[in-house]
Amino acid sequence: MLKKYLSDIAFMQVLNLLVKPIWILVIDRAVQNALTQEIYGNYFALFNFSLMFFIILDLGLNGYNTTEISRDANKIVSFAGNIIGLKLVLMVVYLLAAFGVGKMLGYNQMEFKLLLILCLLQMITSFNQYLRSIVSSLQKFKWDGIFMVLDRVIIITICSLLIWGGFTDWGLTIDRFVYAQLIGVGIVTILLILFLRKQLTNIKISFRFQKILPVLKHSWPFALLIMLMGLYNYMDSVMLKSLVGDEEAGVYALGYRLFYALLMFAQIFSGVLLPFFSKNIKDVHVIRQVSIYTSKLLLLIGFLAVFLSYSYGIDIMHILYPDKASDASSNAFVILMFGFIGSVLVLVYGTLLTAALELKYLNLAAFITLVINLILNIKLIPIYGASGAAIATLTSQLIFGSVCFLISFYKFEFKIIWGRLFQQVAGVLLLLITVIYMKQYFINPLVHLVLIAMTVLLVAYLFKLFSAKMLE
Repeated sequence: MLKKYLSDIAFMQVLNLLVKPIWILVIDRAVQNALTQEIYGNYFALFNFSLMFFIILDLGLNGYNTTEISRDANKIVSFAGNIIGLKLVLMVVYLLAAFGVGKMLGYNQMEFKLLLILCLLQMITSFNQYLRSIVSSLQKFKWDGIFMVLDRVIIITICSLLIWGGFTDWGLTIDRFVYAQLIGVGIVTILLILFLRKQLTNIKISFRFQKILPVLKHSWPFALLIMLMGLYNYMDSVMLKSLVGDEEAGVYALGYRLFYALLMFAQIFSGVLLPFFSKNIKDVHVIRQVSIYTSKLLLLIGFLAVFLSYSYGIDIMHILYPDKASDASSNAFVILMFGFIGSVLVLVYGTLLTAALELKYLNLAAFITLVINLILNIKLIPIYGASGAAIATLTSQLIFGSVCFLISFYKFEFKIIWGRLFQQVAGVLLLLITVIYMKQYFINPLVHLVLIAMTVLLVAYLFKLFSAKMLE
């Protein structure tokens, strides 16, 4: 079982590593370097603002759809008509909510123009994600992986032409950057509809409240969880824009971009884990095996990223953003990377609890996390700017991740094997010493990186990631 899971994950990660680094480290970085700090900071804040209301478009429907269809694929037709009808209604509500709050925050005409395009992007993305949830629920993870990166391939192509195509009248602007994303997501959505045409042939879109209400009754706990998590994840840049201005939001965006890149890598596991856990939720042995292996793998990657960012954070930022990197952006980047450890726990054990429908505890924990995040942002942003927002995000991720792990540990009766735990702690300490402490002894960073690579292999062995028995 674990062998098939790892095979699907490996395929999706290969696609991800072929495409996403180009998007984040080449295209998006080029856009950030080409535009002013204020323009990109304004876009970044408005983009996250549009994401804060994304819950209205979803209302937990994707999570509910995934868990139910993974258990019984025959529900696709009966669910699809009601869900699509509801989503169309929710799109109108989403626009009203986003523009209403934007009006309250005093956005000007130019900001509303950009916000409208971003809202359309989120609406199409929501429908795209719903269709992908059907694909993954059918356990067609490799196809889901293709659709996951295809929009980025299209966007990368368009943006490359805008940035380096040499078209005098079609240079890069922030509006064209967003339109490129809109086109990419739109094309993939059409392809998803064609791919699922057999499953969707007999659906009848319904706007009848009597049919929609039962769906809402089951999906609202998913919706509440997504809303709470979305707020504490995306509130930082919006509050930066409101409290200290677009330029500081742009500083934060420089550091956040690499953190988000690593998070996207880990979220692929979550996208596979939810339907996988839902389908096998009664097989406790499989659940334990897959969750423990995945968390160990991601934690190793997380600790490596944390230590590397601490040692080479300033160098990395100056390489990627030579004209805009600063101590403030480097500090925000390093702080955010420490928060990835909490994100790993959320992605694995939060997903496990979602599949087990333990949403009551998750929602309570997410609400407490949101309150803490809000208080920290209000207190820290006016004093520390981007670093203050990063501290709030770091704290939130660690708190919520720890709660998810503890609840899962209790519910699924995980057992601590002290010998293995000691090996893993020793491995983390060895990695810390190699990456951070031993840096001072190497004049050539390349030699240090080779030593780090060798240490990672040793730590992976201590983490039991190479055990052949795990693949049976």
